[in-house]
Amino acid sequence: MKKGLILSTLILTAAIPAIAGVDVNEMTSPKFLYNAGYSDEAIRLIQYDKAYANGMDLRAEEEAKVRNRSRMTKFWDYLDPARDDGKYFNRSLQFANPSYEDL
Repeated sequence: MKKGLILSTLILTAAIPAIAGVDVNEMTSPKFLYNAGYSDEAIRLIQYDKAYANGMDLRAEEEAKVRNRSRMTKFWDYLDPARDDGKYFNRSLQFANPSYEDL
């Protein structure tokens, strides 16, 4: 009787974590990531990476934002490589015809 009780207890304790599993889509949702303590920028990059892996195109929104910037902002983007110019995750590297933007 004791062996059966111990064995069933061990089997149940091994099965309990399997019941509490979380789906991958739920773990990468913005609400879940925000509650887990991730920053807004990390959440944005995770969503970009997830969309890129699924073949979705998020470039149209970001390219429209970049096109609508003022000339002074574009000039500062050109001078300072640390500024966010809206091209991260939004461009395709051309290995056959490299340009200065591939750096």
